[in-house]
Amino acid sequence: MLDGKKIAKSAAAFLLVLTIVFSTQAAIPTSSAKSLTQLQQEQSQLRQKQEQVQNRLKSLKSDKAKKIEYKEALNSQVNTVQSQIDVYRQQISALDADISKKQAEIADKQNDINKNYEQLKQRLHAMYLTGEASNLEIILNAENIVDLADKTEAIKAITKHDTKLINRLRADMESIKKQKAEIENNRKGVATAKISLDQKQSELNSLVSETQSVINEISSDESLAKKEDAKLAQQRKKADAAVDQWFKDYYNSQAAKGGTGSNGGGSGGYVSKGNFTWPLPGVTNISSGFGSRWGSFHKGIDISSAGVYGKAIVAADSGRVIMAGWGNYGTGYGGYGNVVAIDHGGGYSTLYGHCSSVAVSRGTQVQKGQVIAYVGSTGQSTGPHLHFEIRVRGSAQNPLNYFSR
Repeated sequence: MLDGKKIAKSAAAFLLVLTIVFSTQAAIPTSSAKSLTQLQQEQSQLRQKQEQVQNRLKSLKSDKAKKIEYKEALNSQVNTVQSQIDVYRQQISALDADISKKQAEIADKQNDINKNYEQLKQRLHAMYLTGEASNLEIILNAENIVDLADKTEAIKAITKHDTKLINRLRADMESIKKQKAEIENNRKGVATAKISLDQKQSELNSLVSETQSVINEISSDESLAKKEDAKLAQQRKKADAAVDQWFKDYYNSQAAKGGTGSNGGGSGGYVSKGNFTWPLPGVTNISSGFGSRWGSFHKGIDISSAGVYGKAIVAADSGRVIMAGWGNYGTGYGGYGNVVAIDHGGGYSTLYGHCSSVAVSRGTQVQKGQVIAYVGSTGQSTGPHLHFEIRVRGSAQNPLNYFSR
């Protein structure tokens, strides 16, 4: 019996140990397959990778913009050269018309020369055939010596007139030929200039084509980089959520053991100097202030304490929600994780970052003190806290200037 009691006590002790072990394991965060350090290292690595990709994107966009500008300059030169080529084409067309006109004039003069020359030959031939009989007829038919002289001079004058006419026509034709030669020479110069411009235009078009190929390559790289950036953004979102979940599980486990921690600020709190109310009721500990921090500028204050995860965040003043949800990089809300921003009018706005979740939607009107989100550790965060900003016309102000203790 004694041995049986010992066995029973041993069994009870063993069961108690198992109960303690399993209850302790149940208190460990469910996301603890990886430690917080591991999760935050992954978070940091993904952030660095995305920053590298985004820097590459900036570089690609800059290169692309320069190439597009260069291409536009080339196209401008192509258009200028094309305009000059069009002018030369018009000049060549006009010169060709002049050449054709001069050629026709030369042909007409040649026809006139041939016609007059033929008539002269016929008259001379007729005079030759009549010979002395014709001369005798002229003498016999002459009324007197004066009449004879007149008729003889008339024959000579006719022959002389025909000769002068032919010579004048020949001179006109030579002048036209000379004009035609000048026009042809001018056309040759214009044609040579046009050929030079055609070659220049061809070279410019080749440069435009090559530049477009480079632009296409950059666009392809840019597209790949954007896809990589989007992929990393999703991975970062998951990594941020994993860190946030770790803290959520941790604080839930602490609450299950009855260790919720203090609010870090007591009941004293901050009192508004104006319209704003404190955004995290009951929690007044400032873990990081406004201003220079870690080589950069901290645009707000971080409000945090033990057990702060999941606490309600309220609107510091009434206004319209201009942002509610995940803050993507490039939108002005990158790194804030789940974020709410409210426009209060008069140039004033407030921002609430790293929330575990948001309770409002963009475009809705909220009242001062209304719950708008819950404390978390999303985005570029090292632990649960509320990042709170007050902006005046877009410029970050120290929130503590609007409160007193």
